[in-house]
Amino acid sequence: MTWIKSFAEIDDGDLPLVGGKGLNLGKLTRSGFVVPSGFCVTTTAYRAATEGVHPSSQDAIHAVRLPDALQAELVAAYDQLGGGSVAVRSSATAEDLPDASFAGQQDTFLNVSGGSEVLAKMKACWASLWSERAVAYRRDHGIDDAQLAMAVVVQAMIDPDVSGVMFTVNPTAPDELVIESNWGLGESVVSGEVTPDHFTVSRETGEVTGETVVTKRKMSTRKGLETVPIGQRDIPSLQRGQISELTQLGMQVEAFYGAPQDIEWGLADGQFYLLQARPITTLTDAAAAEQLRRREIEILEKKADAEGTIWSRFNLSEVLPAPLPMTWAVIKDFMSGRGGFGLTYRDLGFFPGPRVDAEGVLDLICGRIYFNLSREAELYFYGFPLEHNFEQLKRDPQKAIYPQATTNIKRSTASFWFKLPAYVVKMVAADRKLRGMRADFDRILTEKIFPAFEEYVQTQKQIPLEELSDRHVIAKFNEWREKTLNEFAKDALKATVFAGFSFQQLEANLQKCFGEEEAGELTKSLITGLEGDLTVETNLKMWAVAQDELPLQDFLEQYGHRAVGEFELAQPRWREDPSYVEQIIASFRANPDANPEKHFDAQRVKREEAERGLAALPRGKAKQVNRELDLTQRYMPFRESAKFYLMLGYALIRSALVELDRRYQLDGGIFYLTPDELEPLTSGEDFRSVIAARQAERAKLLRIELPDVIYSDTLNRIGEPPSIETRDEIRGVGVSLGVATGEAYILLDATDAQITGKDYILVCPSTDPGWTPLFLHAAGLVMERGGMLSHGAVVAREYGIPAVVNATAATKRIQSGQRVRVDGNRGVVSILDAAGALTS
Repeated sequence: MTWIKSFAEIDDGDLPLVGGKGLNLGKLTRSGFVVPSGFCVTTTAYRAATEGVHPSSQDAIHAVRLPDALQAELVAAYDQLGGGSVAVRSSATAEDLPDASFAGQQDTFLNVSGGSEVLAKMKACWASLWSERAVAYRRDHGIDDAQLAMAVVVQAMIDPDVSGVMFTVNPTAPDELVIESNWGLGESVVSGEVTPDHFTVSRETGEVTGETVVTKRKMSTRKGLETVPIGQRDIPSLQRGQISELTQLGMQVEAFYGAPQDIEWGLADGQFYLLQARPITTLTDAAAAEQLRRREIEILEKKADAEGTIWSRFNLSEVLPAPLPMTWAVIKDFMSGRGGFGLTYRDLGFFPGPRVDAEGVLDLICGRIYFNLSREAELYFYGFPLEHNFEQLKRDPQKAIYPQATTNIKRSTASFWFKLPAYVVKMVAADRKLRGMRADFDRILTEKIFPAFEEYVQTQKQIPLEELSDRHVIAKFNEWREKTLNEFAKDALKATVFAGFSFQQLEANLQKCFGEEEAGELTKSLITGLEGDLTVETNLKMWAVAQDELPLQDFLEQYGHRAVGEFELAQPRWREDPSYVEQIIASFRANPDANPEKHFDAQRVKREEAERGLAALPRGKAKQVNRELDLTQRYMPFRESAKFYLMLGYALIRSALVELDRRYQLDGGIFYLTPDELEPLTSGEDFRSVIAARQAERAKLLRIELPDVIYSDTLNRIGEPPSIETRDEIRGVGVSLGVATGEAYILLDATDAQITGKDYILVCPSTDPGWTPLFLHAAGLVMERGGMLSHGAVVAREYGIPAVVNATAATKRIQSGQRVRVDGNRGVVSILDAAGALTS
């Protein structure tokens, strides 16, 4: 039985035994290329060790008892390598074959030392064959799981002075090859942890045609990520002679395989080593994707400030993660200093800067919305040295989600000190204005602003758009944008500002009385079970339909302007397509215990109990706490209710676009245009090719992997698969108290929900009001994004289910059906085994 094969023993017939990666390393070694020594644990070993084990059970594979002979043979082979640090890499039998590239789909472990640790990592590689990510990849590429097996490569580590990657054909320029390099181990380049030096070389002449030498502050070593010595930071990591030598090596490897190659290499003591080579599969797609990736990086480089810029996904990006071009144009204007968002702050006495006026606070990166934190800090008092500290937020990326700008006097200009008294006056005035307006603005909204806007919308709904000319439809589109997203929104959003401000004041006062931890829990209890939340009311009315207490048509008349993903203008409203509502109603009828009134009453009791606990406060402190508590409880429901009314106008805006789309038979293509293109469309310009191109480009952009927080000094990480931690706990932020255990239900889109049970743990990227009915069946909530006042957090508290947000990559780290525990008190999500214990 062949369990181990050294690289020198591997030949072409061994593919089923050693997988694609192992075969390539063996072929390179046998052909005389310089490759660090190593061996393969064959698929025979995998099959023998996992016989009788359900292959898709990663836990069972980790726990499998290895045959004694296999353990002895592997440890002996490891000792023959010298017994030092090795790399342990997965090599699936279908990996790196001409029709599929499995790069990044299975696990790799570096700096592994000791025979027992090598054995453990070998089993971890086996288990990674059945990770949710790897299974999904094979499904998407039509690769059958039958007879699939895993070989494992064990290779001696070298200590390179420089490492990197090389594409023997540049995806964006076929007559060039590309080299990227950094000091130390290549992990920093492959993982995207740093932005490397970038060289392009003519394939014909070998001359360097392009060179980008970056400031390299970090490098990977056996100890981890370390600081690059100052003298090496700004010099090229490769000299011209070394580039020439590496280019020749790359062309030799390409000639050997007869196809362009993606090569990982290292340079140690003047010798180039090949660490891996695989064919560049689907070169056309790769070329397009790489071209788009580099374009996005170049755009961000131009947007970045010299001191560094951070882009973060929170707030609006939770409910509108990937807008179509029409929606993006509308929202970008709305979120600028002169749109409804900026006008809200101006009315409250703030002074957004010119960049906020011109560009807003959002950027679109690979088709997804991010807050630009450099510009966001300029939303309040232009010229005052507010910032989001780059280094602090890089050390703790979670703090970049709903961050608070802080003052940094070191960034102030000489003229700042002369202007300081004026800034103080403006700040005091803004604070007084904010406090004064919130005293009774909820009454003004309820009695005047909301009814007046609703009346306007009802009047406008009566206009027969089909009878208007193109010019008049466009005029209505522009009017409804102005009325909804500027005139109405600037008032409606004030309530959300007041809610956030009052919440912070309440929490600060409670911390003085009870301490930080107890105050946090108490605050969450005090803002549950509040009257006036129209999202909760929507759910109650849906329940009434399920109980035959309200006709569906009446429900749609009042709430049919809502939708799942409703900030996307292309998304049909419930009134247009009630299928989602009908599905939720059917699930309510099948689960009579889901009565939302019971949930709401229980939370009201919980809130009243927390309120009684404040009675023991000293008189002076009680007065301050009760004042802020009153304001917080009054304004908190407006965060959802303001959205309810905003969506009334949003539905009008959509109706104008739908009418134009119908007239010009664009089949939804209108949403791939921009407002400025509507008049040319109606003047006869043919946009069909533009729409098709934008649809194709958007699809490619959305396949580019992105982290939730992007830093301007590591833009090269754009496009890299997210690193998935293997620990069985995910730490986030607890936003709704309690602890719940149940089976995970992974859901990326609420419209895909198949509700057949209850007491599941809902795991999702983020939520909007359309997700609310799903909470009734859930025992707990886990979101990858969100904050204390985000939609999911608010509704989870209303229904009394524990919730944790900012749980990084939760939809990838947790699999549907796994048992998980959500601890909303500590902000921890634990992945459990069948017995209820942690999985590792």
